[in-house]
Amino acid sequence: MPREVSGAGWIRNQLNIYVPLPAGTGAAEIVTDFIPGFHTFIEKVRAYVAIAGTGAGATRTLRVLKGASTVVASATVTLASTDTLGEEQVFTLTDADKEFVDASTLTVDFAAGGTAFTARALNLIVQYRQRMQQQS
Repeated sequence: MPREVSGAGWIRNQLNIYVPLPAGTGAAEIVTDFIPGFHTFIEKVRAYVAIAGTGAGATRTLRVLKGASTVVASATVTLASTDTLGEEQVFTLTDADKEFVDASTLTVDFAAGGTAFTARALNLIVQYRQRMQQQS
């Protein structure tokens, strides 16, 4: 059984998710209940425009959740923040909720509400850190 006892410090990695914008303004889960399976801390979340946004005054709230409802990171994605390929969207982290244990689930979703985009996609990058696990 793995245990966390590494003297080597932290290792960092990224979880990369392609996020097409769902039609309309209803709630939509892009990733549902992913279990990383190791103890980790989310350090930062960024999204980069893969397909430029179109629409009229479009806004949607994109979230990274722990479990079904605990917000770890969120950003209000707007038409203006998606008008250029490669443009960065910085997410706000909730420091108290960024720790995941072995059985924690990670969900990426759009909250209900906002104004619909007619086209857009993002590349979501979730950076995390963990300690090396060793066999006991």
